[in-house]
Amino acid sequence: MKRRLVLLVAVFLLILTPCRAQFPETILIGTVYNIFHEEFVTDEEYFRQVDRDIALMKDSGINLIMVFPLGEWDPQTKQLKWKRTDYLIRKIEQAGMKFAPLMLKEEQCSHYIPIWKFKEIEGLWNECNVNNGNENNRDNIDFADARIAPLVESYFGEVANRYAKSPALSFYNIWNEPHYSSVAPHVVDRFRQWLKQKYDSLAALRHAWAEAYSDWSEESPFLTENWKSSMPQIDWIEFRNDLNGMLLGELIRTLRKFDSTHVVNANPVGSVWASFAPLGAYNIDDWPIADKNDIHGISYYPDGWERSHDLEPCPFWLHNLAFNAVRSAARGKNFILTELYTNTQNGLALNGYLDKQSISLLAWTALANDCKGMIYWKWLPFMRGRQTLGRGLCQVDGKLAPRGEAVKDIAVVMRKYGQMLCKARLRKPQAAILVDMTGLIKTLEQTTEPATNKFMYESYAGLFKALHEGNVSVDMVRMDRSLDGETLKGYNIIYLPFQIVMRREVAEVLKAYVRQGGWVVADARTATIDELDFAYPISPGAGLDELFGATRSDWIGAKTVYKVHMEESSGSSPTDFYGRFFREKIELHGDVQTLGTFVDTHTPAITRKGYGKGVAILSAVPLGASYYGLPDNPVNRLVLEYANEAGVVPDARFVSETQGDLNLKVHESEDDIFVYAINSNTRPLAGSLEVQIGKRTIRSVTEILSDRSMDFLQKGGVITIPIKSEGGDVAVFHLKAR
Repeated sequence: MKRRLVLLVAVFLLILTPCRAQFPETILIGTVYNIFHEEFVTDEEYFRQVDRDIALMKDSGINLIMVFPLGEWDPQTKQLKWKRTDYLIRKIEQAGMKFAPLMLKEEQCSHYIPIWKFKEIEGLWNECNVNNGNENNRDNIDFADARIAPLVESYFGEVANRYAKSPALSFYNIWNEPHYSSVAPHVVDRFRQWLKQKYDSLAALRHAWAEAYSDWSEESPFLTENWKSSMPQIDWIEFRNDLNGMLLGELIRTLRKFDSTHVVNANPVGSVWASFAPLGAYNIDDWPIADKNDIHGISYYPDGWERSHDLEPCPFWLHNLAFNAVRSAARGKNFILTELYTNTQNGLALNGYLDKQSISLLAWTALANDCKGMIYWKWLPFMRGRQTLGRGLCQVDGKLAPRGEAVKDIAVVMRKYGQMLCKARLRKPQAAILVDMTGLIKTLEQTTEPATNKFMYESYAGLFKALHEGNVSVDMVRMDRSLDGETLKGYNIIYLPFQIVMRREVAEVLKAYVRQGGWVVADARTATIDELDFAYPISPGAGLDELFGATRSDWIGAKTVYKVHMEESSGSSPTDFYGRFFREKIELHGDVQTLGTFVDTHTPAITRKGYGKGVAILSAVPLGASYYGLPDNPVNRLVLEYANEAGVVPDARFVSETQGDLNLKVHESEDDIFVYAINSNTRPLAGSLEVQIGKRTIRSVTEILSDRSMDFLQKGGVITIPIKSEGGDVAVFHLKAR
């Protein structure tokens, strides 16, 4: 009897557990399909549009359709009508395609909860109208209000009960663009509960916030300035980031009541680490969202870069940075571009236009960074509203635009190689960049000096750019999310880009990592305060003065640069570079080597200390930010040199007969290796591709976009492939192992 009970429990748990491991099975080439019901007077008009579009989608190789809106509300009966949506889903099933229902779109709530539903809840609509703190989007609907939960559950139930058994259902986009922001009383109450979990006692809160609270109810994020402590503002921002994850978890639990089989996805619009515009409401921490997602996602709109850079196209290294940040947040889960822009926002915009080549480059760059699918926003252009004539893989007449033709070309490759590309994963990076969200918020706190407002972001971005140009893949690892030695064990080198905040427990992990043979490279200002905004009396703090064999006795901040000369004895090629804005006075203790000095004072600028089996490098200037702000600054050579000395070997490199570089990424599965070679330059390149293959024996090499067999030479653990690449060209090489 007991054994039978255990078996029944196991079966029950199996039923409730989503089948995440098998999704996706092939690279998703999708599009968002929203033909708003009010645009069609009759059902027959709607059906004709669906017939035409589904046929063209199938012919174009689209394998997934994200449907929004779903049901149609009848204002007379005040009930959902499903006739049109049923027809659409039936056509998708007949075409052998998949669909993903878009369940919740925060800024367009009226599609699933119309106005009359709110008026049925006593007092709610009046509260929304007087804007008493519940306004958090254009429709004045605070879906996190507990009184709204039954409406959300009812709608989720109607959708899932109707379509969960469809063989075409792929996954749920449960919350499109989660960037919840509200100052309603129920949110402040949740903040107080969050604080109780973080600080455990009022005494600890008083210590951190520098306020004499006598009861938790006295705490408010709106009463405390940052003169004595920055923690009220830091905690409020971090809570709101965490709240997105909490709300997503609640939505998932609601959906699981009706469908425990299909996976879910939610997709923020960028994050602070994948930002193309000034940091604002859309730039959130997507780690808490990725924690809850079955597959992580992002809405990808780098045309924001053009708007803030005089219509300059977003550079491709920055695309790689953004995708790298999203991949790192996913932490082993698959990630997709749940929304990928296709064209200008509207018919009058001067930014965001994507030609055929740009669509191709962007898609293959995403795939090279381990993205497993792209869902294009959207199939048809907007026919009305503030985005009239914007977006769309098609023209207004419903025929494929050149950008749609590019997607069709990609889909052709995916029909043959999509499953293999999906199965293969980016090789584990040998380098990592550590970051702390509390430190980032601290650097964003000051607004009197615009030049350094995003300095920590620029420090991370500049380090990434230097490593990316050397084809060194890198993971982004959070120091504020339970970092341990096991996480760092697989990396040869880790970088600390302008990490003002240092937690004592993280410092101990770093020291153990270096003792065991790792390399650490730290910027200026690293480890100056703790996570509660208290300055360390000794800097670097938290015991890292022992690791680096140095202390900072003073520092200078000025809108200038400081020239640094690298000594020949360092083992590097002697060169001069420039440190940007910040310069520190470092005093050395014990056996510490000076690698570089300031030209004007001859004082230490770069130091090196052996610690156990490893090496600790301390810089008196910011390295990454100095490269980000001065792209011709040879500091990038230093960043790459330390990686090389630490034993990092790029998975692939391009030996050029002409001047120029390729962006190279290597993916592998049990039987296959794929090498992405992307030329985002305008000039042609020629040379040879050298790929690390270990002990494998390669029997054939095929370039999959052209389906052309390639000559190659294998020697030891390296395979060499002669290649030519036109400007804006993409090649993906399939190395078939024996």
